[in-house]
Amino acid sequence: MLGPVCFLGHKPDFPETKGAMVQKRYLPVAVLTVVLAVVAALGYSLPRPSEDQPRRVLLPNAGGAVIFEHAAHVSACNIPCQTCHHESPALRKDVQQCGKCHGAVFDAAFRKSHVAAFADNASCATCHHFEGGPKKWGHDKHHAELGLECTECHHSDTSIEDKPQNCARCHKSGAPSGKKTEKGVAPNLADAVHARCVSCHEDMFAAGARGCASCHTVRPVREKLPQQGIVTLNPLYVDCAVCHAEKAQKLVPGRMDAFHRQCMGCHEKTGKGPYGKQSCARCHTGK
Repeated sequence: MLGPVCFLGHKPDFPETKGAMVQKRYLPVAVLTVVLAVVAALGYSLPRPSEDQPRRVLLPNAGGAVIFEHAAHVSACNIPCQTCHHESPALRKDVQQCGKCHGAVFDAAFRKSHVAAFADNASCATCHHFEGGPKKWGHDKHHAELGLECTECHHSDTSIEDKPQNCARCHKSGAPSGKKTEKGVAPNLADAVHARCVSCHEDMFAAGARGCASCHTVRPVREKLPQQGIVTLNPLYVDCAVCHAEKAQKLVPGRMDAFHRQCMGCHEKTGKGPYGKQSCARCHTGK
């Protein structure tokens, strides 16, 4: 049986041939689309080409990624870096990423590993901002001026100490823990002294961190920063609870809470931009 008749010398167009031609025609377009998509994604994540050129930041999120435009905030709105980056120095290259301090979840794992996130520990002073030391509170003032007996502060039980001695002889150094005294276990020095002092000075303890200066010298950690920006933190004061009654999760919010508080708080204050639960889609691009 003869094949299809060809008119004017043209070969017939089979459906299979047409499909192949269409695929061949659109293949470069598909490849170009994929390449552009990859370049766009890298453009949001790679470091900026120069220190003076703000960049976009792609923030992955379960509720939909957020594209943060630095230019719209830094240049157009003239917002200084330290407004968002709390301890931003003059040089933009030294600005820390938000995620270095604000973990996805502020849990035990983050507290253990966050130190390694910094090139040096100069940024410790951002959160660990004060250290305390003892003031000369004076035995004479309490005994002579206020008429207190030694046993008001020292143990009256002679089986514990036959005569008043230095508290540090039995109570080891340690930061305030807030734990109740266990029978037969000597509390650390801070807990022991605080327990005695609070019985008369409830007002000082009620003042929280502000009350510490009544009995302690309070020195900003940033004053200790030498030229190279290295800090040696006093281990007694690395725990936020030493000065603050609030838990660390409240003092150093997780990443989502930090962004929401900073971004929406500023938008709400200025009355510009998205804020509130009804505006999620204006920042989150969708899953």
